[in-house]
Amino acid sequence: MEHNAELLRLEELVDQLLTQYSQLKSDYNALEEMLQERDMECADLKATIENLNDERSSVSNRVSGLLDRISQWESEQDSDQAGSSDSAEQADQDSPFSGEGEGQ
Repeated sequence: MEHNAELLRLEELVDQLLTQYSQLKSDYNALEEMLQERDMECADLKATIENLNDERSSVSNRVSGLLDRISQWESEQDSDQAGSSDSAEQADQDSPFSGEGEGQ
């Protein structure tokens, strides 16, 4: 009878071990699946970050180009204004009537 009780106890332990093994294997598979999903999500996020960086770079280049065009336009306006005031002063000096009304 003692051997029978020991065999029953051994069978129960083996059943518990097999149940725990099955549970661990199921947990492992669930974790593997979750890891694959996270890896795919991480890859998607990296691609999104790369696209956003490319877009930001493109926008930055466009803004820089616009600022350069504005600076060029401002310098052209400054040189036009300086040129027109210099030519107006030169025209006054070259005029035969300049200074007639002054001092007379």
